[in-house]
Amino acid sequence: MIYEERMKPTLEDYGRDGKITAKGVLRMLENIAAYHSDSLGYGAGTMDKTGISWILLEWNVRILRMPDYGEVLRVATWSRGRASRFTSLRDFEIYGADGEVCAAASSKWALIDYATKKPAVIDDALEALYQTEPRQVFEEGVFMRLLEPREYSAQTALPTGRRDIDLNGHVHNLCYLDYAYEALPEEVYRTEFRDIRIAYRKEVRPYETIVCKYTEKDGAHVVGIYGDDGVLRALVSFAA
Repeated sequence: MIYEERMKPTLEDYGRDGKITAKGVLRMLENIAAYHSDSLGYGAGTMDKTGISWILLEWNVRILRMPDYGEVLRVATWSRGRASRFTSLRDFEIYGADGEVCAAASSKWALIDYATKKPAVIDDALEALYQTEPRQVFEEGVFMRLLEPREYSAQTALPTGRRDIDLNGHVHNLCYLDYAYEALPEEVYRTEFRDIRIAYRKEVRPYETIVCKYTEKDGAHVVGIYGDDGVLRALVSFAA
């Protein structure tokens, strides 16, 4: 089943050049995934009834063209089925006003028991409900694991705060992208990135001070996000 909606990004989704930002793209993808689950009765509003929730593990996003301000977009998503007993894959495409694909993405999600916060098994009935599609947006079809760099060239300490907490009481997924941006050198930050990957390893705790460490590796700009205990929380990779 391919789930689609037309979306018009909001003002906060655009940068100074009048083009949508990478964060704006991710926001639309995150929302369309939520709307799909909402339509099936397994969304954010029914977690207390179903007893389960979906937790994002990885993003792999490729932007082919940055949509212009005011452009109405068609956003599509579909489940590709189980990657393991506890995880599932989901793909996306964003179509511009010209009908052409302007962004594509793959993602990996874990099913979590809402009460215990432990992994839950994705059973056949739940997978059948999502009517999985075999189509995949990237030829490689699988996530190549992002590796933690051995060394970094710079680091930035950042406090987390109330502004970062979402309806689950967690630091919101998109905040990790914001944290990574703060660690980029100014000349790197101004680059128009077309490939973005995020691997969430461990949750950032509300109100802790994190350390974002930056390095350039194999043509990509990589930021490791670490908690105040020194443990890796996420890896973010940017490439032009």
